[in-house]
Amino acid sequence: MPVFWLQVSEPGHPSRVVPVESRLEVGRDCDGLLLNDPTVSRRHLWLEPAPDGLILVDMGSANGTWVDDGKVEQPVALRAGAVVRLGETELVVHEGHETLNVEGEAVIDPTERPSEGLRDLGRAASRTYVNKDKL
Repeated sequence: MPVFWLQVSEPGHPSRVVPVESRLEVGRDCDGLLLNDPTVSRRHLWLEPAPDGLILVDMGSANGTWVDDGKVEQPVALRAGAVVRLGETELVVHEGHETLNVEGEAVIDPTERPSEGLRDLGRAASRTYVNKDKL
């Protein structure tokens, strides 16, 4: 099964990386990922890894949850590169796979296995497109 982690960007704070190894609640006052964003609900949403992607469920938040500019109305499966917006906070989904270290223990290192979405963005940024009709 894929391994997921989030790049968390909150207003006024440096970005951080958070693994999603099991069901994770996200909000201002919850038992999971705490956000310091007054526009986020106390218990805003939850995320859970599944074979089809990272499942996101909005928990009836006041300001809603947005995925890639579409409002979340029902559970949605997220893949690598998906951008989740809640309040003024942004979560970018990354996906990798477990590797084994020398002792045979599972290791998750997001720097060694960039998500497919990041690779695609890197490839697109390295190309220059010219519209010949406008020359």
